[in-house]
Amino acid sequence: MDFQEHAHHHHHIREALAAALNERRPVDPAALRSDRHCPLGYWIHGEGARRWAGNHAFLGLLESHRAFHQQAGLVADQINRGQWTEARRSLRQGSPFVLAVADLAAALRRMRATAGSVAA
Repeated sequence: MDFQEHAHHHHHIREALAAALNERRPVDPAALRSDRHCPLGYWIHGEGARRWAGNHAFLGLLESHRAFHQQAGLVADQINRGQWTEARRSLRQGSPFVLAVADLAAALRRMRATAGSVAA
């Protein structure tokens, strides 16, 4: 499991939202809101849950991942409703979405450290 790759993937979601906002192009909030349909979500709700259920780092990752996708869905809703100012604000430092991005990256680092210490 390449946790760093998954962090990059979720960072790219932020970039895709920013591009959609700049181009005033609609996005699919339902797809973004689901924490089960990205590669990390498949792992979390499949192999990860079987292997790491009950592990503190894994549970933190599960919650951070879910929160990230909820926030991404909210930004997508703003874009689709034409709430350009609100969406732009949601993509700025300190917003709930940007904090969710940072929390997810930190949770992925903790999970990588946990998985690495077990494997060693």
